[in-house]
Amino acid sequence: MKQIKKLARRGMARTLALLTAIFFGVAAVFGLIMLGEGVQQALLMAVTMIVMFGFILLIFVLIGSVPYLRVGKMVKRQCEDLGIELNEEEDFEFVTKEISMSKNWIVSGLYGFALHRRSIDHVEETSYYQKGRTYPMILLFVGPKKKYKIICSRKGDFERVTDALDQWFPPIDTPTAAEDQAGEKAWDPAEEDRQARRDRILRQEQGQNGKKTIAAILGVVGMVIVFSVIYNLLPARTSAPKTTPNIVGQSQKPKTKDRQVDAYIATINDDQFQQIAQGLIVETDGDEDSIEPLIVSKENNQTWFAVYNGTPYFFYGQMVVYDDNNNELGTLEIPLAKPYEYCFLNDYVDGIASSYDFSAAEYYSLSYAATEAHYQFTLNGDETTSWSDILLASEDLNEDNVKEICMAEYYSNVLSQIASEELMFFDENDLKYVNDDENEGLDRTSAKYRAVLDIDRGVIEWYSINNGTETALSSLTMK
Repeated sequence: MKQIKKLARRGMARTLALLTAIFFGVAAVFGLIMLGEGVQQALLMAVTMIVMFGFILLIFVLIGSVPYLRVGKMVKRQCEDLGIELNEEEDFEFVTKEISMSKNWIVSGLYGFALHRRSIDHVEETSYYQKGRTYPMILLFVGPKKKYKIICSRKGDFERVTDALDQWFPPIDTPTAAEDQAGEKAWDPAEEDRQARRDRILRQEQGQNGKKTIAAILGVVGMVIVFSVIYNLLPARTSAPKTTPNIVGQSQKPKTKDRQVDAYIATINDDQFQQIAQGLIVETDGDEDSIEPLIVSKENNQTWFAVYNGTPYFFYGQMVVYDDNNNELGTLEIPLAKPYEYCFLNDYVDGIASSYDFSAAEYYSLSYAATEAHYQFTLNGDETTSWSDILLASEDLNEDNVKEICMAEYYSNVLSQIASEELMFFDENDLKYVNDDENEGLDRTSAKYRAVLDIDRGVIEWYSINNGTETALSSLTMK
């Protein structure tokens, strides 16, 4: 445990040491420069700067150390959930400056997490867009709603991390009859697509070695210079009244009447939608980094998108799309994406998209979708159909709570224009899997309730299940 916690805090300690050295080193140098104006003035200037930078550093430590302090509890919880004992002599290797891995654990010294490989449901390779740059990113999914990011901003980090993860999750090669006869590997379009996607992400890597450190030093030096200029240009103190300047472009929290989603709502000619949309409540703490546009298709010189909404709120947005040369291809509307679900956009842009930016990003909760019972929601499916698994604690698994959840999901689907959805309700304390294999998913015959939400008809049909036998309950009319 001590070894993992030490590795997780390694990145924070290095960052704090660098910032401290820069802060106090620049303050000392600037104090020596100010000696020409007198020792007392130089000391006053140095002390003022040290206090100011020390206060900023303290805030950084208090806020930034929160995830690192939770690493011990994270490891302990995983050991309890997986029924394993922690090997105190785990052999770790440094994959990158921030990422350490052993045969069982991956530890991040930048983002402050430690995950056992059995806790990771699946891994996705994608991109992270920030301030005009696109970086390779790896997402580690844990459970239905949690994911951890590894942003590879240095050249070579993406390849090193993915190669290490491939040792945990190697691709499964299923030989075909042609392979058995010829003894050669047959063409696998899925593997080819996977390799092409990885090659594309690798090409996005930007040579960032040393740039962040230089940028941090230049930023601090710039802060010092600005502080000095302002300090020396301040006029003598007078009793003149202060005024508030009119700052052009000053950001403000959007007022209800300024909501850009209202223009979209006005285009929906559906009484049921219009009535439910009245319950939307503006939220201001949505995380734009949790909204992930995904390219679905690049055919016939057209790019189609889906968006994964990783926030607990409905998301309305307008996404400006650019090509490789940063030329604008067009703007796509994201219409009230449901929390923790994928939203396939109805429109496309002409051209091959490379990056994007949000010109509008708004978050809303829905008063009608509140429920007393807490539940886990997971998308599921097979080759022929799809459904959603809902897990409830044993004491909460009753008709009243199931009815309340069905109605809340129904209202949410109306807003997100999901025409139909099937829900399967399970007792989270008594889960059974297909062929007793967690990788094959939950056994539907072990569900306690099933419901079909039909938005077009305005009906919820639901059933209780006993040992795989369904009994129809009274349909719920929603219109």
